[in-house]
Amino acid sequence: MVIIAISVPFFGSLLGFLGGFALAPTSYFLPCIIWLKLKKPKKFGLSWTINWICIVIGVMIMTLSPIGAMRNIIVQAKSYKFFS
Repeated sequence: MVIIAISVPFFGSLLGFLGGFALAPTSYFLPCIIWLKLKKPKKFGLSWTINWICIVIGVMIMTLSPIGAMRNIIVQAKSYKFFS
C-alpha cells in the first residue's frame, strides 16, 4: 500500500473518491434513516427534522465527494509522469 501511495501522487484523491461511495452512507445518513425507522419520532418534530437535515447533508457529501475527487485526479493526472 505504501508503494502505491508513493508512486501515485493522486492516491489521496482516489481514497476520497472511494470513501465517498463507501464511508459517507454508513457514517452520515444510514444511521439517521435506521433511527427514524426504529424510533418513529413525531413528524416535523425537532429530532425528526434534525435527522432529515443530516440525511440531506450526508447525501450531498456522498454525491459531491466523488465528483470533487475525480476532478482532482483528472487535473493531477494531466501533468503526471510516472517515477520522475
